[in-house]
This record gives sequence, structure tokens and C-alpha cells, in this order.
Amino acid sequence: MTLTLKNISFKIEKSFIIKDLSLHVENGECLALLGPSGCGKSSTLRLIAGLEKVYNGKIYIDDLEITNMSPVDRRIGMVFQSYALFPHLNIFENLSLGLKIRGTTPTEQIRRVNSVLALMQLDLLANRKPSELSGGQRQRVALARALLRDPLVYLLDEPMSNLDAQLREELRPEIKRLILNGGRPVVYVTHDQSEAMAMANKIALLKDGQLEQIGTPQELYHYPKSIFAATFIGRPQINLLPPVANTIRAIRPEDIYLDNLGIDCKLVHREWLGNSQVWLLSSNLGSLRMICDANIEPFEGIKVSFKEDNIHKFCKNTQKRINT
Repeated sequence: MTLTLKNISFKIEKSFIIKDLSLHVENGECLALLGPSGCGKSSTLRLIAGLEKVYNGKIYIDDLEITNMSPVDRRIGMVFQSYALFPHLNIFENLSLGLKIRGTTPTEQIRRVNSVLALMQLDLLANRKPSELSGGQRQRVALARALLRDPLVYLLDEPMSNLDAQLREELRPEIKRLILNGGRPVVYVTHDQSEAMAMANKIALLKDGQLEQIGTPQELYHYPKSIFAATFIGRPQINLLPPVANTIRAIRPEDIYLDNLGIDCKLVHREWLGNSQVWLLSSNLGSLRMICDANIEPFEGIKVSFKEDNIHKFCKNTQKRINT
């Protein structure tokens, strides 16, 4: 099973929200759509689901074109940011409703719902209403509903954005295991780069409705193709150095190190990261962020260096990577 978008465009009135976007997601692959607010991530998901109308281009599941197909006929499992559960129905009823609409027999409804409740560790909560569940439990119910649909493609729209940081970390491996073990293409929308890197085999970075870069999380981090990609991917953010001729240079914070023969710096601010800390330094190269060992205390006369091989170079005019 594969999902393919060919030169998809979408516009509202006269403004393009997405323009000439092409993507391909293999069976069992999770593609994260990543980018700032308004870049077209959720709109792309809605086009795949049939909730918005494609202005131009085509969408395929395998060789079947679904561009103008009704949403109910696409066999897509979608998990929303808002859970989208019926508040007046208990969890069992929320899950069985879709099966009932699709004509599943009562006996089969009970079997399948009980099976997915056990899988999601929700079997003791079947008679509760959504309001009686925690955020993490409600998200499990939303995911269980998508699994029950036995979809050809999974679409997840910021499914953990309403959860606190600790719960997101707890749910990530669980959601990844359940979705990717299903052997279906998965499209995962998020604005959180750490979540994209944790969940996805591949990341599509969007900017203004167009594809800025696509690749593995490691490729986007180590070989950003533009200044936008370099500054968007990676926390603490990459350091931009003064241009040399027509070249903008950049260096990752972890590639800067203390060196008695290096550049004179002054500590402006520091943040603890547990087993390390981030120093914000001022220098004649501008502000620099570097990652230090947690045990190092600030001192006078800080000097730092970095290796030429670790510098990323971009054309000042095009903002694109220079391969040297």
C-alpha cells in the first residue's frame, strides 16, 4: 500500500495555501509534515482525507486515484487534535458507532471493540464517558477508533498537542508501535520537531505551502538544504555566522568547543538541560550558542573554537546550501 500526492495545489479564494506539492509514502512508513503555523500541514492532511477539495493535481492510494472520491469511500483512519469523541456516548459506544454505520453485525462489533480496548489498555474504562477520562486516555480512544476502521492510510493531525510534555513522551513509542506495526502509510502532522524526529522515518519540511526539504530526520539535521531548514531543525538553534563574500555560514551548538586559543567570548545567559547546559555567548562573530557539560561552571576569559569541516555554508542570495 502506498500514498502518492502529485503536484497538489489548494487555494482559498485567490491565495494558494499549497502549491505543486508532491509526496510519496511507502507501506509501513511514517512521513511527518513539519513546519511553522500556516505552512499548509493540516490542509494537506484534509486534502488527503477528502475534507477539502483539490484545486489541481492528483492523489493516489496505490494505483487508485482518490482525488475526487467521497471521504467515506477512501478508507482513511484519521486521528484529530481535538479527539472528536461524542460526549454523550460511553467509550464502547463511541468505538462501536462507526462499525454499526458500516453494517457490522452486533456480535462482530462487540468482538472487535473489546479487542481494540484490550490492545489500548482501555478495557476497564469501556463504560465511562469521555469527560471521565484523562487527556492521554481520550487520545488512546481516538487512536482505537482509527484502528477499528482498518484503514488503507493513517492520518494523524497533531494528535498529542493537547497533552503535557511528560505524557507526550510516554505515548510516543506506544502510538508509533501501534500505527507502524499496521503496515500502512502514515502521515503525521506536527509543529514540534522533536516529535517529528521521534515518530517519523521521513520528514517533509514545508514552507509557505511548498516542500522545502524531504528526507530522514538525520538528513535534515546534518545536511539542511537551506537556511530555513538549518534554523528550523535543531534545538538549540543553529548559529548563523557573519557572511564571507556571498556565503552565509552556520555552526551547530554542539560543534562549538572551549579552546584557549579560540575566539574571545562573554557569557550572556545559560540554561540547564539536565546532563548538559546551553551557554549563550557574545563575541565578535555575534551571538553564539554552545552546549557544555553540566559540571562546567562559567569563568572569565571564555574562548571557543569550531572546526571548518563542521560549518554549513549557504548562498546569501538564494539561501540554498553550497556543497563544498
